[in-house]
Order: sequence, then C-alpha cells, then structure tokens
Amino acid sequence: MSKRSLALKKRLRAGETTYGCWLSFSNVNVAEILAGTGFDWVLIDTEHGPFGLEGLQHCLAAFNGSKTVPIVRVPWNDAVRIKQILDLGADGVLVPMVNSVAEAEAAVSACKYPPEGTRGFGPRRASDYGRSTDDYVAQANEGTIVMLQIEHIKAVDDVDAILAVPGIDVICLGPTDLSGSLGLLRQFTHPKVAAAVDKVIARASAKGLPVCAGVAFPPDVMKDWVAKGANFVLTMEDSTMFRQGASNALATMRSEIAAAQRAARKAAKSAKRTSPPVREASRSGGRAAAGEVKRGSAKRR
Repeated sequence: MSKRSLALKKRLRAGETTYGCWLSFSNVNVAEILAGTGFDWVLIDTEHGPFGLEGLQHCLAAFNGSKTVPIVRVPWNDAVRIKQILDLGADGVLVPMVNSVAEAEAAVSACKYPPEGTRGFGPRRASDYGRSTDDYVAQANEGTIVMLQIEHIKAVDDVDAILAVPGIDVICLGPTDLSGSLGLLRQFTHPKVAAAVDKVIARASAKGLPVCAGVAFPPDVMKDWVAKGANFVLTMEDSTMFRQGASNALATMRSEIAAAQRAARKAAKSAKRTSPPVREASRSGGRAAAGEVKRGSAKRR
C-alpha cells in the first residue's frame, strides 16, 4: 500500500477513466520500462506468468519512485498467497475466477487486517522493513486495491450478490474464460457472450465500480467497452507488444533493404543500357592502335 494507491482509488471513485497494461514477463527491466511509461497502473500476472516470489519482489521494486500502481493477479483465491504478495509491497491484488459470494468475501477478507478481514501480519517490505509500520497499518485496509475477476457464467448469474460484498474496488472481466464456460471459447461477439459481458458491466457501473475488460483489445474495440462503462482500460500486454514490435521491425527492415537492393539493381541495369557507344569505339581504337604498334615493330625488325 502507498500514497499512489490511495490517489488511484480516489480517482476511481470519481469515475475517471484510467489506463494500464499487463506485465507477464518476470523481468525487472521490462517492469522498469512499464513503471516509467506513465500508466496509471500495471497488472502483474502471476497466474499465467512465470513468477516466483523473489522475481515478483524484484519487479515490484522497479515501481519505487513511480506513480504507477502495481497490482498483482494472484494464481488463485488463496489467502496465503494473497498475504505473501501484499507483504512484498503490492498495492493491490486481482483475484481470478471468483464465482460466488463466499469466494468474493474470502478474497476481500484476505486483503484486510482484522477486524475487517483475516490477513495475517508481517508486512516486511510493505512497511519499508519496519521503518513505516504504524503508517502502513493505519492505511493498509483502505489503501489496498481489491479487484475481483468475473470469468464464469456462474458468477454472471450471481453478479448482483457478488457486487454487494463490501470492500471491492474494481471488477475485472475474463471474457476468454467466460466464453469458454458458455461453450463458446473466444467467440467474444457471440450474443450469449456479449450479453453476459454487458450484464456485468451494467450492474457494476450502476454500483459505481470501475470495470476492466481483462483483455487488451484494439482501440476500435476497446472504445465500445469504455462507452458501456469499462473505464479501467487495458492498453497493451508486454509479450504482445514485444512480439508485434519484433515482427514489425523485422518486416520493415526487410522491406526497406529489399526495396533499396531492387532500386540499386534497376539503376545498374539502366546504366548498362544507356552506356555511350564511345566505350566500344575506344576499345576498337585501342585494338587498332595495338595493330599499328605491331606493324611498326615488324618494320623495324
């Protein structure tokens, strides 16, 4: 928890649109790049990314001095892992696959110290190794950002009761798994999937809760999500950015070099076709001169 998370929560409650991205590489250099880019928040994916606790701590340290808020998606709705990640200094957690009121209550409880919750005490890095324990404890419950991910049709059916659980700050959809739970994997525009997504956005927006799409859709798609109320906006995912950037760089370089080579070959052919006949005459003249030399030499002998 930090002042930046409290500032972000204030903006979220005011209904502001905020922008962030996924960090899936367990790499401090990538984390530092994203921390310095200007995002409002970054979601660090330890559910699907190759993060151990030590690697995660290094990535969290990359956000020191940054206004960007690091929020960690935990592997599962597990109180022990949530406690460890908050103790490392994460400003918030995203809990995946929350399908019921009981699961929502458990997730929120794991993020809060008593009496509001059941989080065990031991915030070593989060409290600057004891230098700021009193300040941390005083603001931890309020400052920690709690995001719950709705990504199954069971959660959609019970969405009103889930949203009524106190302590939720952001709702994140998981449209891919949600579509899969309907037997329509990745068919995002299918009427059943679209209806489920729209229901969650509408109900969350009515309660003043920010909504995240969960997927970094292209801008022409994302603008429709935002218009519906999904104002916690994912702009990119690091591996996609790296893949597309590498592919685009290679394609552009190949194209530019190939075009230059074609132009050079064309210019060479053109130069050969337009070479003046003087060269032939010169060669003929050279052969004639050589003949005269030979004849002159023969006469002298």
